[in-house]
Amino acid sequence: MLKLRQLLALCFVGLLAGCASMPDDMKLDSKVYSAHNAGLVVGTFIQQGAYGTWLGFRDINTGKTYGWGAKDYYSAWLPAGEYEVFRMGARRGVMGAYSKPLRFTVKQGEINYLGEMVYDCPPSLQTSALYGVMSCGLLALGECTVPSPTERICVVDRQEQATRIFLKQNPEYSNLPVRGSVMSTR
Repeated sequence: MLKLRQLLALCFVGLLAGCASMPDDMKLDSKVYSAHNAGLVVGTFIQQGAYGTWLGFRDINTGKTYGWGAKDYYSAWLPAGEYEVFRMGARRGVMGAYSKPLRFTVKQGEINYLGEMVYDCPPSLQTSALYGVMSCGLLALGECTVPSPTERICVVDRQEQATRIFLKQNPEYSNLPVRGSVMSTR
């Protein structure tokens, strides 16, 4: 049975790795999304820890999910709406919210700054949310739960620095207004 579990875990990680690159419709040069029908999210994911850098966002109203392997400074187009971080990680397992998930709002035609996510917050930072490794039952056919917290996640507001770097690398978006939409468990 141990070998079957290892094989299933490898398959699952392989599937996540295959989905790790950003979908074309979310990239800055998207043919689907632009400032006319979506908002630009900008954030930072520097201290990823042992759980990897895969992020999964879910539109709270429609249930549609978006995900990719975010790292360092990232940016992506998302339709306007209310979102939550419903999945993250890859190396040691997929994590979900233990209690309240991180949430944020995306406004169309604007740069929406999400904050800097940090795994395993240092004591000097206030924990923003608790996430834990998901348990999905035998062969992942059951309902997934988060039985215990595994990581404390902090979200630090460094909007000025992050948007300055983003706009320096992408000056074509300097005409878009910048708004703080820092993730929280509100």
